[in-house]
Amino acid sequence: MLVRSCSALSLVSLLAACGEERETITPTVGPITESIYASGVVKAQGQYTVYPTVSGTVTALLVQEGDTVKAGQALLSIDDRNSALGTRNAEAQLRLLEQNARDSGPVLSQLRQAVQQARDRYHVDSLNHARQQALWAQQIGSRNELDQRELAYTTSKAAYDRASEALVENRQRLRTELDVARNNAAISTAGNDDRTPRSLIEGIVYDLLIEPGELATTQKALAIIGSATELYLELEVDEYDIRQVKPGLKAFITLDSYAGQAFAAEVTRIIPLMDERSRTFKVEARFTDRPPTLFPNLTAEASIVLRTKEQALTIPAGYLLEGDQVLTGPEERTSVTLGARDLEKVEILTGIDATTTLYKP
Repeated sequence: MLVRSCSALSLVSLLAACGEERETITPTVGPITESIYASGVVKAQGQYTVYPTVSGTVTALLVQEGDTVKAGQALLSIDDRNSALGTRNAEAQLRLLEQNARDSGPVLSQLRQAVQQARDRYHVDSLNHARQQALWAQQIGSRNELDQRELAYTTSKAAYDRASEALVENRQRLRTELDVARNNAAISTAGNDDRTPRSLIEGIVYDLLIEPGELATTQKALAIIGSATELYLELEVDEYDIRQVKPGLKAFITLDSYAGQAFAAEVTRIIPLMDERSRTFKVEARFTDRPPTLFPNLTAEASIVLRTKEQALTIPAGYLLEGDQVLTGPEERTSVTLGARDLEKVEILTGIDATTTLYKP
């Protein structure tokens, strides 16, 4: 009796199941927007990370987070003792050579005095030699006296020539050394700027990454600076979708800080090099409907609109079978040609019309 009751119950269940109606629909005509997904962040125009060109201890921060800065404004100071000593040495050497290279300086004054003394000696010996020659022509005096006067004359002339050459050579050498010292001092002064990193742009200090007393090195970031007003979106688009993205396409942006809102943007640039690790391309976009408050590094999600069609024959994506087919009968498959598609529905170009009944798979 128990077996007979179970059999009867199974038969009733089977008949009920056979009598169930399958869900059906007909295509609808309406708008459809095809888009692709991208994720990214908000960035400031010209945003860059500041690194020092010298190593040393940070002695003072000259700005704070949120401060606006001008191009060339000092951000912090670094105590680099070796460079400071080099600068002082270069300045001392410059002062010494500036003094020595002057005509009134001790080196050239002494050489000029030696030239004057040699000239005076040469002048006296020249007169004596001429006088002795005149006497010798009158057969007055001895040959030995004439030879002595001539030797004194030639010796003093050579001494005068050497003193004159030494003055010219030393003046030229000192002027050359002065030029070198000026260059070294200029290089050392430029090194002073290295100890005071400055902003490259007019913008805002978004972050300071070091504190006074910490050691700054050429590998350690000091600050992040970017435009205070110009912000843009840096999006990552999958390599399979990038061929469809073009500058000028519209996009709708959602931000975690503005839940439930979407902001219009426009694609402005495509970076043509793929990131091999993520297999994505960077795409830049600018807000055309900008949020009232915006900060760099905010997380963003984008729907980049590829095309929109107002009067499209569409069906729910769940009614589409593999191989671009639909069920037009309980067991009847019909091939269709697809057009635009979004996350919920797909456009049908050929194969069925608005009166066709479709069965849900």
